[in-house]
Amino acid sequence: MFFRRISKRYRHIKRYRGIAEVLIKHGFGYLIEVMDLYQFVPLSKRIKKLDSSTSNQDSKAIRIRNVLEELGPTFVKLGQLLSTRPDLIPKRYIEELEKLQDQVPPMQFDKVLEQIEGELDVGYKEYFREISPLPLASASIGQVHKAILKDGQKVVIKVQRINIESKIETDLEIMSNLATLLKNRVFIEGLIDPVEIVDNFSKYIKQELDYRTEAKNATKFSNNFAQEANVKIAEVFWDLTTRRMLTMEFIDGIKINNLTEESKKGYLAKLISKSFLKQILIDGFFHGDPHPGNILITPDYKLALIDFGLVGQMNQEDREKVASLFIALIKKNIEQAIEELLELGMITQEIDIKSLKRDFYKLVDSYYGLSLKEIELAPVLNQLLELAFKYKIKLPIEFILLGKSLMTVERVVTEIDPEFDILEVARPFIYKIIKNRLQPKRLIRDAFSEVEDLLISLLKLPEELHNIFKLIENDNLEITLHHIGIKRLISKLDIITNRLSVSMIISALVVGSSLIMLSDRGATFLGYPIIGISGYLIATLLGIWLVISIIRSGRF
Repeated sequence: MFFRRISKRYRHIKRYRGIAEVLIKHGFGYLIEVMDLYQFVPLSKRIKKLDSSTSNQDSKAIRIRNVLEELGPTFVKLGQLLSTRPDLIPKRYIEELEKLQDQVPPMQFDKVLEQIEGELDVGYKEYFREISPLPLASASIGQVHKAILKDGQKVVIKVQRINIESKIETDLEIMSNLATLLKNRVFIEGLIDPVEIVDNFSKYIKQELDYRTEAKNATKFSNNFAQEANVKIAEVFWDLTTRRMLTMEFIDGIKINNLTEESKKGYLAKLISKSFLKQILIDGFFHGDPHPGNILITPDYKLALIDFGLVGQMNQEDREKVASLFIALIKKNIEQAIEELLELGMITQEIDIKSLKRDFYKLVDSYYGLSLKEIELAPVLNQLLELAFKYKIKLPIEFILLGKSLMTVERVVTEIDPEFDILEVARPFIYKIIKNRLQPKRLIRDAFSEVEDLLISLLKLPEELHNIFKLIENDNLEITLHHIGIKRLISKLDIITNRLSVSMIISALVVGSSLIMLSDRGATFLGYPIIGISGYLIATLLGIWLVISIIRSGRF
């Protein structure tokens, strides 16, 4: 246990050092001071890389992308997640983060077999007749190989890279520490919360590391589409599936972007749209990454979905809000559209409703007079997310993932059939949700529920008031005041105080050393007291460090 802690500490120090050097290299040296990373940068490199690098010529968005790419798979995946949050991040950064690629060299085949046999506790030939040495796909966490079971069944095996869990765990712990520092020292509490972002990312990537989660998702999709003859979901082989290994039925098909049969394109565009609208609006459980590579067409023209590592879920209430929002936009009902958007999100500051209404009118006016067929879904959703960012409306991550999935699906079906109208297909699903919500039984049930909640609150009111008065009577009532932005001010004062303290120490060393030099006492070197010379040297080093930190901060 002791040596394990030492090893973990060493990995953390080594990784912190790498992060600090990459930040300096790409012109973010000022963050070293903000995040207390100076201790991980050797003095020689602090001075040597004082000018950062030529990367300062690039825009900040490009440099951020370069930093994430150089820091490796975990940071690349974080950047990819952030690229789906136009409600939090300006468009110019989104455009750069979307360029991040999860590309790494394939794992050697002998390592693949080693991982498989380690998971099965037996030789792979006990279950498999053969495993193809060439991967079908390779990513930072794992790779996929085609195989044949002993009974002749064709399957695909997803195998996790060896030791990837410990590497990601180290990065997540460091990200969490850095996010806390950034929240306390850089970001004013409000729309962007680095700690919340890292926590959400941590949950997502830990799920991705456990292939049993993906297997459960695939099984749930299979159950949801059990009655749909034209949709195929691969079967999971649970006896050959573990935390680090996933075995599924091999589906013979071509990727949707390779489709050449012109007469089938309209049919398939409608099939794809209806399947995803069912996932989103009926099941509340949808594929989070429906790009062309994850959509296959079988020889008998069935739709097959693969890769269920990223999924989204929405409860009935949120699905109804989304449906109401779309109907309000279609009907150009600005008041209702704004109300539904605000109910979907969390308001992080006072909103200028008049300005928000004006921007909504501009959004709707740009589509005035157009039929549903002429309206593209992707631009509308992008503009909605830009409005959310502008007015600091923090939308749930499920809605962001929903928007991204819808935009991807629209792009896919438009490419195979440019005349296809996804909104026309969506309208019956949306109206069905609204119709169900307005059923008399549902309205009566909701009314009774609201009355019940009100009665419970009224019954509890006397007791709660009594408790408050009791606290006041006993002088135990505490009121917490929350100061927006005060943490940032305190951190700046800490930096200023530390610099003043160092300046005073330097001054004291210089004065003290000068008095010792005049006293001519103690051991000497070249005729000068050694203690006095040492004081000058320490004062010089501290002075250089102070000057470097001030220059790096960019405030001089």
